[in-house]
Amino acid sequence: MMALKNFPERVLIEKGCEGLPYTQEILSRLTCPRVEIISDVRAYLKQIVPAPSSLSSGKRTLLLMKNRGRFIKRCPGTRHHLCCLYLVLHHAAGCPLDCSYCILQAYLNNPYIVFYVNVEDMLAELRDVFSRVSGTILRIGTGEFTDSLALEHITHTTRLLMPLLGQFPNVFLELKTKTADIDSLLGGEPRRRIIFSWSLNPEAVVRTEETGTATLEERLAAASKAQSASGGHPIAFHFDPLLRFPGWEEAYTGVVRSLADAVDLSRILWVSMGTFRFPQSLKHIMEERFPQNRLIYDEFIRGEDGKMRYFKPLRREMYAHVLRALRSVRPDVFTYLCMERDDVWDEVYGFHPENNLRLKKMLDERCLESLLSH
Repeated sequence: MMALKNFPERVLIEKGCEGLPYTQEILSRLTCPRVEIISDVRAYLKQIVPAPSSLSSGKRTLLLMKNRGRFIKRCPGTRHHLCCLYLVLHHAAGCPLDCSYCILQAYLNNPYIVFYVNVEDMLAELRDVFSRVSGTILRIGTGEFTDSLALEHITHTTRLLMPLLGQFPNVFLELKTKTADIDSLLGGEPRRRIIFSWSLNPEAVVRTEETGTATLEERLAAASKAQSASGGHPIAFHFDPLLRFPGWEEAYTGVVRSLADAVDLSRILWVSMGTFRFPQSLKHIMEERFPQNRLIYDEFIRGEDGKMRYFKPLRREMYAHVLRALRSVRPDVFTYLCMERDDVWDEVYGFHPENNLRLKKMLDERCLESLLSH
């Protein structure tokens, strides 16, 4: 993860946030970056000319500002596609890692890595939401608009959330990441409700498409460490996005075998599968930023959400292949599809959850089973 060694090269701070305790904590963990106070963040950001080139320089800048909206959001599901009704903590926006296929390149309205420093507002909102739904399982994650752990060493976001989690035994926090530095979080309480999860791809993809991330071997070693740590942490995995390239079948079979060698698959919470999908605007960005990339030149069709997806027969083939590989090493491994329609579920699994609430319940039950098994 060499790309993060010198991050950030500079820090922008919204005027009025420079004196906040969380801002000062973050600055205390940095090694002399350039710091600039921005009197009007919105006006400042409007001056930036939207261009793929600004994304590369933007990934070296940390912007500390207030979140004036809601911190908690529903996972942005797609109409007529099954969604697990996951909650997203919008505490940050942008990722210092640089995956060629990342849709954040086309989704976010500025190129910087944003962290919101009005954490007291965030904790108050979380406390309010958690207290109002104390009778049901809540799964919430920090990895929708950024990598959950890429900047944990600077922001300590997870450690900030741990005391609050301890007050609400129905809440599970999932940390989705492509990194491997988890030592400082192992054993943190409530450990059985802090889920470490890793996005997996073949090492050839990691090297060519996932700049700045941990190697596949490093991710699996971290997963093994999390699973075997004292008291143990629940772990999960995401084959998302599954990518088509020459030899993809053998490559993903190899990933599954490495996964089975690294961890006890009987004790993982879930494995999700989702194929490469992207807004059409991402194509131009990828062509300019990653001119050698060939991922976007495949058989795609525009979906109901406006995103480009592989043709359905290709998606079905990819899911079925990875599922066969997983079941060959662990027949009862729990898997599910991310953002797919009923008919694709039927073709891959022979059934589909009757609605979003049923899929949510399936994952909630996995969380409860994990608690009871310890």
